[in-house]
Amino acid sequence: MKIYAVIITFNPNVDNVSKLAQSLLLQNVNVVVVDNNSKNKSDLNSLMSTHSIMLSDNVGIAKAQNVGIDYAEENNAEYVVFFDQDSSIPDNYIDDLISDYKQLEIQGLKIGAIGPRFIDERFGFYYKTVNITKHGFREKMDVSSIDYPKHSALLISSGSLVSVETLKSIGLMRENYFIDYVDTEWCIRAEANGYKNYVSSKASMMHTIGDDVLQFKYFNVPVHSPFRRYYRVRNAYYMYREPHVPKLLAIREIIFNLVHQLILILFISKKKEYIASYLRGVKDGILHYERHKNG
Repeated sequence: MKIYAVIITFNPNVDNVSKLAQSLLLQNVNVVVVDNNSKNKSDLNSLMSTHSIMLSDNVGIAKAQNVGIDYAEENNAEYVVFFDQDSSIPDNYIDDLISDYKQLEIQGLKIGAIGPRFIDERFGFYYKTVNITKHGFREKMDVSSIDYPKHSALLISSGSLVSVETLKSIGLMRENYFIDYVDTEWCIRAEANGYKNYVSSKASMMHTIGDDVLQFKYFNVPVHSPFRRYYRVRNAYYMYREPHVPKLLAIREIIFNLVHQLILILFISKKKEYIASYLRGVKDGILHYERHKNG
């Protein structure tokens, strides 16, 4: 079984990337690092036993993932597993992920991607996974104590494994999305094509959402930069234009992004930047989808 890990980097902590790469190499995984023109990209070339692809510009996570997929396919990979630059995994991660994948495959199930359960790095709880009802509503599911892979329409890309044959069938990542909702759109596209995505019962990863978090009495709000918020706002409108994305889901994201942005404007500094990023995201999301759409 030939597995390639695709790690996307942009101004990373090189020690973190090195630890992740070494852990993957010890688990018999080939590693390719695709860098989005980082300031410290020369340091990534020092990573032992990995292949580095240094892009001349920051082209976004989607295109970088596609570059990594193309390289893995050219080198006869059977599976690709994706990682963010700050991901960390236990020693048995790949074996656990493959074990659950094979368990599903034996039953003849049409598998899109399989991803880990995520544990919050700051507070220690398991993040709930998200399914989509037939009407397009989000359904959060507790995965803290599952003993069998659980169907989950939506997965976070980091840590997720997919076969090359499945990628050929469903298609690559939407490069016009650049960064946010890339995994969401692909997962929904996979499900629309008859595949099912799953959360592993065995593989788990530490994860933190947002640069920081605003804690309120009944809910928490992850804090992203105005740069990131622009893409999240814009890409919700992009998803609305996708024929396979349920309209109610896209509308929910559009509304929640407005509420989220208002909270950030009220409670975070850089108020002008957050207002500007929101307005530009709405404008570009409505007007520029067709201009930037790729296959």
